[in-house]
Amino acid sequence: MVDKKLGLAGTYKYAAKESRSLVFKSYVLVSSVVGMFSFFLIALTLITWLANPVGMALIRGDLYFREHVLLGVILLAIVIPLFTPVFVVSRRHRRGIDIIQNDRLMAGAGYGFLVSLFVGLSILDPNNHKLSWPLKQVGLWIDALPGFYGAILIILSLFLIVVIERKTRKFRPS
Repeated sequence: MVDKKLGLAGTYKYAAKESRSLVFKSYVLVSSVVGMFSFFLIALTLITWLANPVGMALIRGDLYFREHVLLGVILLAIVIPLFTPVFVVSRRHRRGIDIIQNDRLMAGAGYGFLVSLFVGLSILDPNNHKLSWPLKQVGLWIDALPGFYGAILIILSLFLIVVIERKTRKFRPS
């Protein structure tokens, strides 16, 4: 029997060890690297905001608090969907549900979230980008889209994770 309290690192190790899908194992590696990078960037942002409160008077203390809360919300909005496929697969394997196709689908949903996050954030970025890569026209087309399309793309990828998780719940042991 597996210990019920695995934690984040234990869940990742267990999911990577128990899954037979190489696609899912690669997603475990990629999502852990992206997660650590996200935590690192948020920590640097928090340090910068705390060390340099320019224009933050006592009167504006409420605004200062809201910015820090927004930072936590952004972190959760990135990390929860990033880690969800790993937690779902780990939980299913602990329950004895070992269907390789489900692992592949959850990894695909996770990769879809990563791609949509990258493309969605580039759509949301108001700056014009100088592109010099082979798919320059695709990049220019993405850059020309209205900003709310980026948010819609990210939200659709979140719904894709939920739908795939629901559709792959076929087998439940008694």
